Amino acid sequence: MTLDADVARLARIPPFSMMPREAVQLVAFSCVKQRLRAGDVLFRAGDDGDAGYFVQSGAIVLEDARSGSARARRVGVGALIGETALYAPAVRRVDARAVEDVVLTRIPRETFRRVLAEFPEAAGKVRAALAARMQRLVEGLDAARARSIDAARSERAPT
Repeated sequence: MTLDADVARLARIPPFSMMPREAVQLVAFSCVKQRLRAGDVLFRAGDDGDAGYFVQSGAIVLEDARSGSARARRVGVGALIGETALYAPAVRRVDARAVEDVVLTRIPRETFRRVLAEFPEAAGKVRAALAARMQRLVEGLDAARARSIDAARSERAPT
């Protein structure tokens, strides 16, 4: 795959879709491709996350085996895995394993930060998008808390 094709694919997904082409080119040029065979582990839950991974070809299964009930989600071409690790140190919450041969672009946090430092307008857009996502998360948590409180009150109410 050519650099132009890599740039075009990356530019379709957030946060890269918020960046000018030159910034996405710098990311694509600065990162390395990683190949995994079917069955290879990309990372395990509990590992430190210092990079995101963009799936160029193949498929990865993300499996949450915590608390005894395994939940799995398959992601393929065009997926960004571990986005949080691009922004801040993160602990991996799931296992990631190749379910077929895979080519990934590994995007180290430091590379991502360096590119954003070179393109402050893009950094502002990414920051605003993260703030909006955080606001939606907080609103969802507030709504869930309110429902939980209402449910507890109705259980205690005399019938």
